[in-house]
Amino acid sequence: MDSALPILAVNNLVVQYPSFTLGPLSCAVHGGETVALLGANAAGKTTFLRAITGRLRERQGEILISGREPRDAPPSWRAKIGFAAEKPQADGALRVREWFAFLADCYPTWDAAYQQDLTSRLGLDAGERIAALSRGTAVKAAYVAAESYRPDLLVLDEPTNGLDPVVRLDFLGLLGECFANAPNRALIFSSHLLEDVEALCDRALLLRAGQLVDEIPGERLTEARASGRLTELVAHVLRATP
Repeated sequence: MDSALPILAVNNLVVQYPSFTLGPLSCAVHGGETVALLGANAAGKTTFLRAITGRLRERQGEILISGREPRDAPPSWRAKIGFAAEKPQADGALRVREWFAFLADCYPTWDAAYQQDLTSRLGLDAGERIAALSRGTAVKAAYVAAESYRPDLLVLDEPTNGLDPVVRLDFLGLLGECFANAPNRALIFSSHLLEDVEALCDRALLLRAGQLVDEIPGERLTEARASGRLTELVAHVLRATP
């Protein structure tokens, strides 16, 4: 991939539902970046994440992952994108290790040693059945499944939901480590928790009523952290739409 290309390029994205429209919106995420997507409930965060990961095909505009449109890419291109939501995208009857073994056969870049290290560090019991996982443990399993093949773009939808405060901090620390020296990869995640933004992200995109209404660049984010004004800075997108 050309290092000058962004990992994610979104141009005039529009997704239309009977009672909601996302966009048109455009943005880019470059290699080495960790970007937060912030917004109130029903602002369009999950719709946006589904669109950029190729899970929502009925949309307008252009989405490029490492220079290629996911809708037109071969199945092998899926290894460029990792996605984790609150629940694993797997048969609940499977044990976690069985699910990981299946994914290892699907992704040529799956790193079994890396998967085992992530599993151990998150305290995940790979012998549990997916249907029996607690909400917090399911989040961990979904993350390991999405990260173990080191996709160019890792997309996390509310990654710390269901985690207790100590585990959440450990998880954020692990995320930071995974992307600290990854100039050819990028992370984008949605969250309601500004503490996650403070701990992890380089910048934040602010989404309200289907529109990107602002961006907090790195310098401004650093200033807001130092002055304790981060909550004030993004409060307008966390309120209900006027």
